[in-house]
Amino acid sequence: MDDVAPLYEGRESQDFQRGDSRLARWIKRTAFDRLARHLLRRIGPRPHRVVDFACGNGLITRCMADVLEPGADVVGLDFFDDPPEPMERARYGSFAALPGLAGTADLVLCFHALEHDDDPHRFIGRLTGLLAPGGRLVVEVPNVDCVWTPWFGADCENWYLPFHRVHFSRQSLRELMEAQGLAILAEENVCAATMGHSIANRCGRPYSGFFFLVGVALRPIQWLAEKVTGRPSALRIIAVQPA
Repeated sequence: MDDVAPLYEGRESQDFQRGDSRLARWIKRTAFDRLARHLLRRIGPRPHRVVDFACGNGLITRCMADVLEPGADVVGLDFFDDPPEPMERARYGSFAALPGLAGTADLVLCFHALEHDDDPHRFIGRLTGLLAPGGRLVVEVPNVDCVWTPWFGADCENWYLPFHRVHFSRQSLRELMEAQGLAILAEENVCAATMGHSIANRCGRPYSGFFFLVGVALRPIQWLAEKVTGRPSALRIIAVQPA
């Protein structure tokens, strides 16, 4: 597809995670707050401008804005003209705002969006176009070589067809980043919240709060299996745009 936007019309896909219960929102908010603090420790100098590309429901964007000092500019970008919900200390723009942000970001975040496009090289080019010289890029994608792929087969959430257009292994993600002239600073294994989705798929049921809580309950087992096998459910790369 030259343009995948029609797949997300009306924010009706599960990527936007709308309608969560208060408990689910609290769990996710706590997890993403910890993620934001972890990333800020990993990337080095504190960023002045952060762009969250394909921000979905905006939760990571808002958490990043919360943990940064006042005065930082945190921007979430997505297909739509209106924000998914109030952005608190962050701000929101549609992808039409890209030209105005070109070359200005100290940090660009891209969580579980790269796999949604048919041309990953072009996609990474859009991300690097946002970076200032020396800026950091954080990309996270599902791992096609996850330990759970053979367990769940076609029901494994990492496939998520037709929304996941391209599937990455550790090597293919690394080679993609290097082909775009980025220097890799770190690679991380991530235990992603895929278990509840995969179980719902296997049961032939829509994902719901019940399956979310099942995934939370099984998370220690999921984490241990991924740790022992070295085959995580998601891969994260932190890279730098050469100055």
